[in-house]
Amino acid sequence: MAYQQVDPQRVSRRWLGAVAALALWGCGIDPAAGGGASGPAAGDWLGTDLKFHLQDGQVSAVELLTTLHCSGDNGCKGSVTGAVQGQFAVLASPWSGQTTAGPIAMDASFPSSTSAQGSLQAQAGSCCVAVAAWSANWLPGTTPGKPPATAIGWGKASSGTLHPVAARVQQKAAVPSGASADQQMAADGLEKLRASLGLPAATQHPALNQAAQLHAQFYVNHAAQYSKAKLSPHAQDPSFGADFTGKDVGDRATAAGYGSQALGEVMAFSGSAPAALQGWLDTVYHRFPLIHPRTKEYGYGQAAKGNYKTEVMDVSESGSESVPLVVYPYPGQTGVPLSWNGLEGPQPPPPPAGYPSGPIITARFAQQVEVTAHSLSDAQGKPLAHVWLDAKTDSNVAMFDSKSKVLYAHQPLTAGTYTVRLEVKVAGAAQVVQWSFSAGP
Repeated sequence: MAYQQVDPQRVSRRWLGAVAALALWGCGIDPAAGGGASGPAAGDWLGTDLKFHLQDGQVSAVELLTTLHCSGDNGCKGSVTGAVQGQFAVLASPWSGQTTAGPIAMDASFPSSTSAQGSLQAQAGSCCVAVAAWSANWLPGTTPGKPPATAIGWGKASSGTLHPVAARVQQKAAVPSGASADQQMAADGLEKLRASLGLPAATQHPALNQAAQLHAQFYVNHAAQYSKAKLSPHAQDPSFGADFTGKDVGDRATAAGYGSQALGEVMAFSGSAPAALQGWLDTVYHRFPLIHPRTKEYGYGQAAKGNYKTEVMDVSESGSESVPLVVYPYPGQTGVPLSWNGLEGPQPPPPPAGYPSGPIITARFAQQVEVTAHSLSDAQGKPLAHVWLDAKTDSNVAMFDSKSKVLYAHQPLTAGTYTVRLEVKVAGAAQVVQWSFSAGP
């Protein structure tokens, strides 16, 4: 396993518009389309671009999760993101509210009781309006009347005061035209994982697919030269051959025609997309981009030649902090591995007796929190000695994902149920994150 991150301090260029006034649309529920007389489900709704809460025919807590940009005449530019002030009737036409940048108008339709879609226009500056399409799905298990940050959805497996977001409905993992079978398998596996954690879907991008695939091929073509030169697998040396595409992931993505967002890259040497995904997920640092709420676009490449094989995933974390808390293993998960072999570069701090350790456990918050106590206990309530990593204790956590907390038992686990408890302060308020999972067959 190997991990690299590149941040060229560039901005996304997603939404563009230059219209002068807001347009208004009608909205409603079409029973023939699947919404039915009962209408959309009550609870929390989440999409890549927005989230909201619905109860008793009223929509509230609408929040834009993507920064919308626009440009107008004479070089004027604007952007809008964040909360939408106001409460809206589901059948109203349109939803007209206010953001910190100005007024916003949205239309909405519900093709089924658990899916929604529409479009919006938001005043993003003195001279322009940002235009976007949106979609969202109901989060199964969310409780009407509860705000999104405290939606449980995990039953008794999450028993604290602050809960991970509930799992969402798994979507069909679309891939770009011309994608390989390996790239389809990577897309299917990543979507299954992110849906199980309630994370927004990530999109496989053709340019990132190209960048990742060409780097995978370059690596296996010149693996002996990499070894001799002791070159990082994330780097390329133009002297190795004419198939050079860029010295790092940022250069290679740019050469493939991708925009200029911050990028990260993970590599594995397992031989298949499912094995690579599982290998990354089992680690500390390589797990971060797979389960990061801001992971929005990615590309996958895979190559083998002779005795050499590699898998490459290039990831753009250009989305928004749409999920307040995500933990892995997730509450109630079964079949969690009993141990981890520590094979990762950079390698996390080993337990006192060295590896293998227990499986890696992570909790990722949307904001910086203070952890005042942490524990891992078995089914009898016996606390287990464990390694604890966060941005203060580990420089790689600080660099790769400073909002993540990591722990792993000093010794491999035995089959059974385990409970993680984190006592935290969020914006000065005391909260408890507590959940359980089962390890072993």
